[in-house]
Amino acid sequence: MSIATRLRSVLDQKGLSIKEASDLVGIPYRTLQNYLLDEREPNAKAMSALRTHLGISVDWLLTGEGSMFHGVSVEGVGPESANMQEKAMLELFRSLGDAGKREIQSAAEEKKRLMDVEQRLKDLTEALADTKRPA
Repeated sequence: MSIATRLRSVLDQKGLSIKEASDLVGIPYRTLQNYLLDEREPNAKAMSALRTHLGISVDWLLTGEGSMFHGVSVEGVGPESANMQEKAMLELFRSLGDAGKREIQSAAEEKKRLMDVEQRLKDLTEALADTKRPA
């Protein structure tokens, strides 16, 4: 996920339009729009303003790791953050061509099949262990 995608996620979660965020943060509208279109990346001054006025964790904005918001522990991630991750994944999926979408779907189906096989193997192992226990 890019800085643009993460920044869009923050605006969506906070319910802010580009204009509202621009006014709140003090970054010109066109500059913020360029960040969101992935045409430019925020400089240190802009990142500081985003952190100060929107509460964004700069580490998360740059790398996608850790908590989205400054001062919020990763352990505290709740359904809203999971929903944001799903939205970001869906956005990425939609940006792919047909071949890319088929590859992702195939990989996801294979992963699900493997998880089902692993669960079945675990269940069978437990059942076998139960039959070997003395009565």
